Amino acid sequence: MKLISKHSLTARAGLCAVVLLSLTLLAQGQQAKTHWNRFRGHNGQGTAKADRIPVHFGPDRNVLWKTATFAGKSSPVIWNDRIFLTAYDSSDKKKLIASAIDRERGTVLWRQVVRADRKARLHSMNCPAAPTPAADEKHVYVYFGTYGLLCYDHKGSKVWHRRLNPPSNHFGVATSPIVHKDKVMMVLDDNSGSSRVLAVHRDTGRTAWEQPRPLFRAGWSTPMIWRHDGVEELVILGYKRLTSYNPATGEENWWAGGFSEETIGIPVTGEGLLFASAAALSGRGDKETDAAGAWKITTEEFDRNRDNQIQRHEMTKGFTIPLRPELSRDNPGYGLPIRDMDGLMKFFDKDRNRVISEQEWMQTMSGFAAHSQPRLVAIRPGAKGNARRSHIVWETQRGIPETPSLLYCRGRLYLFRDGGLLTCLKASTGKELFRERIGAGGQFAASPIVAGDKIVAASVRGIVTIIQVDDTLKVLARNTFKEKIYATPAVSGNTLYLRTAGHLYAFRQAKPM
Repeated sequence: MKLISKHSLTARAGLCAVVLLSLTLLAQGQQAKTHWNRFRGHNGQGTAKADRIPVHFGPDRNVLWKTATFAGKSSPVIWNDRIFLTAYDSSDKKKLIASAIDRERGTVLWRQVVRADRKARLHSMNCPAAPTPAADEKHVYVYFGTYGLLCYDHKGSKVWHRRLNPPSNHFGVATSPIVHKDKVMMVLDDNSGSSRVLAVHRDTGRTAWEQPRPLFRAGWSTPMIWRHDGVEELVILGYKRLTSYNPATGEENWWAGGFSEETIGIPVTGEGLLFASAAALSGRGDKETDAAGAWKITTEEFDRNRDNQIQRHEMTKGFTIPLRPELSRDNPGYGLPIRDMDGLMKFFDKDRNRVISEQEWMQTMSGFAAHSQPRLVAIRPGAKGNARRSHIVWETQRGIPETPSLLYCRGRLYLFRDGGLLTCLKASTGKELFRERIGAGGQFAASPIVAGDKIVAASVRGIVTIIQVDDTLKVLARNTFKEKIYATPAVSGNTLYLRTAGHLYAFRQAKPM
């Protein structure tokens, strides 16, 4: 039998301790150096390399910490050990708040407050703190539509601020700033004729360049950077058009038309292509309006004598044209608001007998669909001027999201629509792999993200669905919260961060006992 001396055991124990300490410090260092530094993470693509985020979680399950927050719909961003978040005081909506939260403990490290001194119109789905901050190794950049752009260092000291007039539109502000090299960039499109892209120096807030966009009206999309073949392009989806700029100078490279008037989602990249999409006006995702389905819903509710017609006296209080029946009836996007019933009757009633027949309904609704079309396009790089003539690889008009951005992962494109309708396409060709409901209904305002091979999709109703990345729909879990969710989740390491209406959560898989 081989004897081992006490000295040898001590030496080995010491060596093991040193190795263990080194690995621990290395792991901590890697964990600390983590960035989800803008809306939807790196370049707005919504992807993280994490492979062990929890699948099952909730208010009382796999919770690392939970912190109460002020109101707001912006998403959390992360730089190393800090989470940055914006909010407003619901009792005083002019009180605009930027804060930093410890990523591991959930404690509030600092809060800074400014007061809005400008008015802006806000839709009921919007709020004064909708844009998401952007961060880099030095600063966090915060945009409030009713104030302007602010820069704080990571300790909460204000470095500079830039007052900006709120863009004029009927929904309010939702676009977020991005950081590219030494510049902070924003798209400021509105309905007053002053649309533009603004780039400022990140250290001073002074204008680096400004590019007017006189043909553009209001939009709500956030820019991204398309990197390919040693080239960088600033890509912005806006009113009826997708446009590429040189991020160093603001000079326009190319454009592609055919999009609708209201654009929200961020373009994404994959398979060497750029993908951009926008739903039609009123949020329609398919080429044709479901006129038959809308007629069925309308007659079931308002056709009191059951003659399969709508007479003027049956158009009582609450009568509407259900544009998105997948939403609840009290949702602002459910139907077309009707203020003039007589005017609506004239619009549909072609033979002037004060009755809307099924045929008249179908004809009128088909004309409405033709006015605005949903669209998703795949563009190959290298365009100059009008890219639609030469660089469109494929396009589709089916299942196009309204508010959520597209998600690319492992050769697939995922499209999330209200009602929990998920369409999966082969990214290189546009071939539909599946189109199914995920079992979580209602509206989707947050954009989906993917951590490793797991997709995270949060509905406004507060159901967070975890889906396996695959060619077929595989729902792994539906996690229910009793709060609404508008913000897009964030990921750091194997921790999932989720903002609900009143809280910020950190979820991490519990270690086995």
